Amino acid sequence: MSASGGFQSIEVDVDLTDAGNPSTRLSPTQISAFRKCALRYWFSYLLGWREPPTPALAAGTIVHDTLEGLYRLPQPDRSFENAWAIMGTIGKDLLLKPEYEHLGRGTNRDDVRKRADLALTGYFELEKPTEIEVDLKDIESDVDAELAGVLFHGRLDRRTRKPVDRVTDYKTGKKPTGAPLDDYVQQVMFYAAAINDGSDPGVEEVELLFLPDKQAVRRPVYPAAIERVTEVLVETRTQIDESFKTAKWLAQPSRLCSYCPFKPVCPAHQKTSPPPGSAASQQLLSQTGLQRKISAVAAEPNPLDLLPLELSE
Repeated sequence: MSASGGFQSIEVDVDLTDAGNPSTRLSPTQISAFRKCALRYWFSYLLGWREPPTPALAAGTIVHDTLEGLYRLPQPDRSFENAWAIMGTIGKDLLLKPEYEHLGRGTNRDDVRKRADLALTGYFELEKPTEIEVDLKDIESDVDAELAGVLFHGRLDRRTRKPVDRVTDYKTGKKPTGAPLDDYVQQVMFYAAAINDGSDPGVEEVELLFLPDKQAVRRPVYPAAIERVTEVLVETRTQIDESFKTAKWLAQPSRLCSYCPFKPVCPAHQKTSPPPGSAASQQLLSQTGLQRKISAVAAEPNPLDLLPLELSE
């Protein structure tokens, strides 16, 4: 089987000794990660390996939490000055956490600040939060649904219902083009499908806000789009379950491999690498600086842990 771009995909036998079970619910991030490379999904979600937080991850977390805090203020108080103050407090607290400690000094700290400052400034050039009506229940809210028999779970950044019922996703990375942009649109379209499946009046539009670039991408929600993402959800669920049952996961080489933390132990790149999941493979991964969350191997990693820098949020 050939992957896109002329790369050769290979089916890899894995050692399930230390692996957890697949999550019973699929999120947009999980779906995207699996469809990019099933083997990388397995390393991240079933074995629980995580990359240490990067400046991009830290800045993304800080800005998302800042905008959540901003929209919990009354409309007249949603000023840039108040947002800046919120971000200062959130950023200081985040960089004091043990897992972020390495980012709280030197050039790493400067990089986090630069990225967060650029994204927040860009946001205020895109929107005027004092003019946006949003209910508190529509800020950083969980979305759960069962679509065509498959459980879906996600957490949306924001939903506004006037003048258009719209789901908005903040992106603190640069706006991509082509397939990566289509993937982002599909991810946010899953929320529309989940919301519109119930008794809710329904989302009319999805929106991506690329804050550093000060660009908004909007797409209408229509039946064919909902049908398509539902098909993708069902297809992904089936493929994940089959891969787990057979202990065979597809390694899908692409240009993204240049950023993949599992490349040193990936049979698609290292022909003599030990079987993924084996004690020898686990030992090699532990020597690369990755971290393993053994108690939550099927938990949802931060999206930024799974995407290269230029495609991350």
